Amino acid sequence: MYPLDRLLAIEDIRSLKARYFRYMDTKQFDRLPELFAPDLRVLTPDGGVHIEGAVAFAASLQHSLEHSVSVHQGFMEEIDIIDPLNATGIWAMQDVIEWADKHPVQGWKSITGRGHYHETYRKIDGTWRIANLTLTRLRLDVI
Repeated sequence: MYPLDRLLAIEDIRSLKARYFRYMDTKQFDRLPELFAPDLRVLTPDGGVHIEGAVAFAASLQHSLEHSVSVHQGFMEEIDIIDPLNATGIWAMQDVIEWADKHPVQGWKSITGRGHYHETYRKIDGTWRIANLTLTRLRLDVI
């Protein structure tokens, strides 16, 4: 890959991740599936499959976050372009979420989490999409 093409791919992936955070925090759940490969796999830190499919993951985020105020932030990304159609990335992250009542499954009132997103990306029809996603947490403060 030419250096300019590599840099353009990195910038496209940065924008993709920024939209992911913004769509979650602004409750644009109907737009989330466009950011993912249709066969997206969300993996647990130990490598198990948590959820599969772009639409299913967007629905799970809506279920968890629709009655919350959330702020998701990604920092200090490490993006590696494997080839013109595949890339990997690691993002330091922090999320701060407060639910109007409580998390619908966990029962939390609020959390502040810190950790890393580990992702793979695939270029589909000229657009970078998240293909695999794993969130590892270094710290989770729960109220």
